[in-house]
Formats: sequence, C-alpha cells, structure tokens
Amino acid sequence: MDLKAVDIAKELIKFDTSGPPTQEQPCAEWIKAYLDDLGFETQLQVVEPGRANIIAKYGVGKGPGLVLSGHIDVVLAGDPELWKISGPFEPVVKDGFLYGRGSCDMKGPDACMIQAAEELLDHDFKKQLTLAFTAGEDTGGWFVDRVISDKLVTPKDASFGVIGEPSMMEIIPAHKGAGGAHVMIHGKAAHSSRPELGINAIQKSADFLLELRGLQKMLNQKQHPLLGPTTVECTIINGGFKENIIPDQSQLALNFRFIPGHEAPETSKKWLIGIIKKLSEKDPDFNAEIMDHRASIPLDVPLDSPVVKILKDILGSEPVGAPYYTEAVSYTKAGIPTVICGPGSIDQAHTPDEYISLEQMEQGVATYKELIKRVCL
Repeated sequence: MDLKAVDIAKELIKFDTSGPPTQEQPCAEWIKAYLDDLGFETQLQVVEPGRANIIAKYGVGKGPGLVLSGHIDVVLAGDPELWKISGPFEPVVKDGFLYGRGSCDMKGPDACMIQAAEELLDHDFKKQLTLAFTAGEDTGGWFVDRVISDKLVTPKDASFGVIGEPSMMEIIPAHKGAGGAHVMIHGKAAHSSRPELGINAIQKSADFLLELRGLQKMLNQKQHPLLGPTTVECTIINGGFKENIIPDQSQLALNFRFIPGHEAPETSKKWLIGIIKKLSEKDPDFNAEIMDHRASIPLDVPLDSPVVKILKDILGSEPVGAPYYTEAVSYTKAGIPTVICGPGSIDQAHTPDEYISLEQMEQGVATYKELIKRVCL
C-alpha cells in the first residue's frame, strides 16, 4: 500500500498544537486547504482566538452516512532532552515507525482517515461522509461540543461514527465516564507537643480513606461486561503547613471512573455523603464537607448497533472496553452512535519519542476505507 497517510501525518505533526496554551487553527487551516482541493465542502469553526475545528463533508444531501473524527491538539512535549529520535515537532520515520508528538495521539490516525477518504473520491457516494477534526481534547476546551451545539455534525449527516483514538484497531463501543470531587477534612490546630488540644485533620483523612476502600469493595459487586466496576481513587492529599502544628485542614482529591448506571452526579455524591455521615456518627471530632463534585457519562454503544457489527465483520475481532474518556460520548449523546477504533497503541501516547507503527497506519487506512465503502458507497 502507498502510505500517503505518513506524509499527511508529518505535515500535521510539524504544527505545534501542544498546550495549554494551544493554537490548533494553523493545523486546521492546513487540513481545510487539503480537503478543499479534494472537493470536500469544508467549514473552519473558530472557537477561540487561534483555536479551531475543521468539518469536511462529501456527498452532501445524499443522506446520513458516516463521521470519522479525531482531535488535532496534543499534550506538551516536556523536556526536549528526553526526545532521542527526533524533536517532538520534527517528524521522522525510522525502522518502521513514525516519530513525533501526536504521531500516535492522534495525528497519525487523523491522517489515516484522510487517506482512506481520498482514495475513494472517484466513486459515486450514496451516503454522506463527514470528517471532523477538533481542538481541545487533550489540552482543554473540549471543543467537539461546539461542533455538536452549533449543529455542524448532526444525525442528518451521519448515522454513526468512529473516533480514531489509538486502540491497536480494537473496537471499543464502551468506556467509562469520568468524575471527581474535592473533600475538605476539618480539624483543629494546636502545638504538636500538645496533640490532645487539637484535632489532626490528616489523621481524620486516613479514616476517610479507609471508608473509601470499603466503598470500592461495594462498587466491585457491579461489573460491566466490557468495563468492570466503577472505581474511585484518592489521587491528591494536601494537608498541614508546618511540622510543629497539628493540621487543621486536609483536602482530598478524588477521581471516579463510572460504568453505566453510576454516572448521575447525585449517585457518587450520595456515596461520599454516606461516608461522611458514618464517620461523623462514630467520631464526634470528624468534620468534613464536599467542596465540589462533577461527573460525566460513560460510553455504551450497544453491541448489536450497525457500526459495531460492520467493524466486527471487517476486522474479525470482538469489541473491548476502555478505562479512559473520549469524544465519542459527545457524538453519541447527540444521536450519532460512535465507537473508538484507531491505529497505534495508547501506551505510546503522551510519551517522549511518541511513535506509531507504519503497519498499524496501513491497517488503519485499510479499515477506514472498507468502512467508508460499506456505509457510503
């Protein structure tokens, strides 16, 4: 296969779209010009100064078909000394791999979508094909939601979709929702030589964390067939400010990963309120409050949906779940069932000397091309 996607990916990687602060617009403009030349109807959606999504449609008016989508922002490159093969924005191919920031996550997959579409444009399209490349997935903003809210991609454009996040071409119709909370544990300051005069907020935090472990045991009793259980972890603790003072405050940052059925904000907040109530009843010195709380819904596209069935037939593999969060939720909420399936390994994302194998890119192009054929031609 002539892997034109490598050349396209190289051009995309050369644009420093890392952040924050992030400037995706020049990269989006390059994609727009490329797809304009191919005959797509394109729209550059500027969402903030220097930040833009690009939407491209082919076969407009021929009925809802397929949306292939990916983001064009990338995480910061970090210490340049850790990049040994090439500079993060100086893409290079070596020993069967394309190196550079975003090669895997996810300018390489984006390029595979573009090549797959380009190779089929001499055919008569019976359904519309939409390519959507978005800003702010990795770097803040989540501007795919602007695509949805401004109705640039709707169920009139696409019956279903695929996000090309690196999955080693595994089909991912389900992933967990994400959420978090900050809990403030209140104590009473005192000199550390007289601890009996104070209430140690850090020690009270330890009591809270033990109860959090019990909550996880309860959550383990409900398992999703692809995702396992909802999980909750304490990921940050901030408490105390001087060695000889009993700490009067300790703040805990909690991270939730929800399976379907647990995503409602009031559900996880109720769990935390229950822990605080239980500890307060056992210990009159325990005092805590939930400072903030948030939750986002998981992805759970039915296994018998057309997009899953078609990809299973193309790839000959069974669907799997993922613990991370993607833009597929935004499309699915908008009435376009969307799954993840993309070349490259998520293990290489966000790392120095990030890379994607050319073999994976070749499989990505072939899969997207066959998917477009079956849906749009």
